[in-house]
Amino acid sequence: MIKPMLTEEIFFKAINTFFRGKPFIFFGTGMSCAVDDRFGMFALQTELVSQVQKCKLTSIQNKEWEFVITSLNKGNDLENSLNSISDHGFLRMITTITANFIVNIDKYYAYEIADGRRQWPAINILKRIYDKLPEGDTILHVLTPNYDMLFEYACDFAGITYTDGFFGGLEQNKNWRGVGQALLEPKRSIYRARQNIVYKQKKCIHYYKVHGSLNYFFHHNHVIRNDAWMWASPDYAERIMITPGLSKYQKLQEYRQELIRPVDDAVDKASYFLFLGYGFNDTHLETYIKRKLTEQACHGLIITKESNKRIEALAEEAENLWIICETIDNNGSRIYNKKHSDWLILTGKKIWDIKEFETYVFGG
Repeated sequence: MIKPMLTEEIFFKAINTFFRGKPFIFFGTGMSCAVDDRFGMFALQTELVSQVQKCKLTSIQNKEWEFVITSLNKGNDLENSLNSISDHGFLRMITTITANFIVNIDKYYAYEIADGRRQWPAINILKRIYDKLPEGDTILHVLTPNYDMLFEYACDFAGITYTDGFFGGLEQNKNWRGVGQALLEPKRSIYRARQNIVYKQKKCIHYYKVHGSLNYFFHHNHVIRNDAWMWASPDYAERIMITPGLSKYQKLQEYRQELIRPVDDAVDKASYFLFLGYGFNDTHLETYIKRKLTEQACHGLIITKESNKRIEALAEEAENLWIICETIDNNGSRIYNKKHSDWLILTGKKIWDIKEFETYVFGG
């Protein structure tokens, strides 16, 4: 069967139809790199190489690090190169270096965003979706593998209510039920001329940081959140940040109850998925979602600067998945959906940039 050509009119109509649904939102490193490219893997790789060389390593750690350097010199990426590290002490050292590096960048933008001098790039489209949540469906689900706090700072500035499921005082424990009860708000209801008070769920984002966060720690045999520790943590509390490499899969199993399990039900119920600056590098996060896109023909939209083979292979399997990325000559956008014969090229329109995308689709 001959596939029809993709036109801008067809694309525009499809995207507007997509946003009539409520998407489950994934955002990746691309959203942080749009603020500062030091949040990216290359900058982290440079920092790790520099700092590990200054550390006193055991013979086992030295041998593991030699494998990492050899792999990097062969042109392999950081994710695969760190696969050789299994020593627990060395992994904790890698986590500490990673955290210290990100903390210094994160701290700077905490003040910039809070003061309105800087904007997290996806906050406007996020608020647009959040504001349109109907009274009977008040929870928006958002997932990220990022460690930084840019999303949280942006939501606070924009007046968006969000929760990551932790509940309590300064040192908080995972308690989705407690959070749910705290977010109930009284509403007046009139039935047969009688006025009653009913409690309804407040509009809120449920936010899943599945690789941990700068403010997550293992303390008193529990995963806790403590915002007071995120920029300067005590030695007795191990940071929960799942760093690249095969060891992250073991760590994720250890903390699955706190980091991953709450996501499963939300993904199961979703039929629309929006991916922002996400490169599809995490098989453990994507397996079920890929099945939703390919086998159940759920609707998906990927907006990213750089496409890759993983994204494009998925697009060839998923009937209702759209890709928006940068053109090869960096002078516009490429758009693809498998129902159509070829990519649509929009010269001069950089709608792979989420801010420009919002203007293009929704207006000023």
